[in-house]
Amino acid sequence: MNISGETLYIGFHQVMFLITGLCTTLGTQWLFYHGAATGDSYLAQLAQYLGMVLVGLIIPILLRNKQKGYSKINQEEHGHDIDMAINHPTQDEHIPTTTLSQYEEGPIPHKSVIKLAVLDVFANFCVTVGFAIVGSGMYQVIYSSVVIWCAILTWLFMKRTLSTMQWIAIFGTSTGLAISSMGNFSSSTEVDAQSAAKTTILMFGTLMTLGGTFFYSCVYVYSDYIMSQQKPPPLPARICFYSGIYTSIISLVWISLYTLPRFDQLIHIKEGTALESVWFMYLLVIVANASHSWNYYELIDRTGSVATGILQGLRAVLIYIISDAWYCESDSAQCFTTYKGVGSLLVIGCVLLFTVGRSGSVDKKFG
Repeated sequence: MNISGETLYIGFHQVMFLITGLCTTLGTQWLFYHGAATGDSYLAQLAQYLGMVLVGLIIPILLRNKQKGYSKINQEEHGHDIDMAINHPTQDEHIPTTTLSQYEEGPIPHKSVIKLAVLDVFANFCVTVGFAIVGSGMYQVIYSSVVIWCAILTWLFMKRTLSTMQWIAIFGTSTGLAISSMGNFSSSTEVDAQSAAKTTILMFGTLMTLGGTFFYSCVYVYSDYIMSQQKPPPLPARICFYSGIYTSIISLVWISLYTLPRFDQLIHIKEGTALESVWFMYLLVIVANASHSWNYYELIDRTGSVATGILQGLRAVLIYIISDAWYCESDSAQCFTTYKGVGSLLVIGCVLLFTVGRSGSVDKKFG
């Protein structure tokens, strides 16, 4: 069987998309468990934002790929025009002229990107606090519903239609999240104060993650709005780059004013954990975030949002399995229960149903 270079290129990015997604989530979880980060320290968030800044390094590659795509379109149009001239010599005056001579990138609306960055920082704060409480497995399942929140918001504010299958998927996802959260309630035999307090904390973490997912949906929809308001639109990766710069600045201000004065209270490196390992893990999260963004843009461009949505669902399943295997003994919140299993399968299944049921619309999303 002959495999084309394009197929291999797509396959490479699909594999790297999954690997970098796993590294980002599980690497951040490692930092939490080893006392090297907390939800309110903003160190883990800064690592993510620095990864967004590194996306700037691949902008020349993306622009070159865009230009190649436009050149290919022009060559095909030119070949079609020549064929029309040869086969229909009397219709020369009707030969169309090519208008797409080269890729043109629109300007960056910095005021809008700054607003986007502020919203991103707030959303990231919510999901990171929730992540630290509920663990990587449950977090990834809840966060996978972001595509459906985006659809609801674009339906409300940008008048984009949803198919019947997509509405079914939305209600199914809500049901799945409710079932999954039931696993965070104590059973009737667990009535002591300690278990009740733990249940309350887990429910708070679930709500924070769900709220953060909603606000991240607002980030994506606002990004979509910024792109749709300009003709030609700016390059998505460049918006990601500038957003990363602004969010990094906000994070550094927070770290300077809040984290550093309370560093000893917030950061407690676990005994036996080498500082070299902590620095390596932070570096891994930064590089993985940058690579994940690159893979995302390449896949959206070549395979569309449906295939990428399926990969997100697969990522959620893999993280749940790995988190249960690695962390269940030390953190019961990571254990795979019947409620979480049924609810998670329903959420992931409905997210896949939603992406497959997308009615030909282009989904612009920044990840």
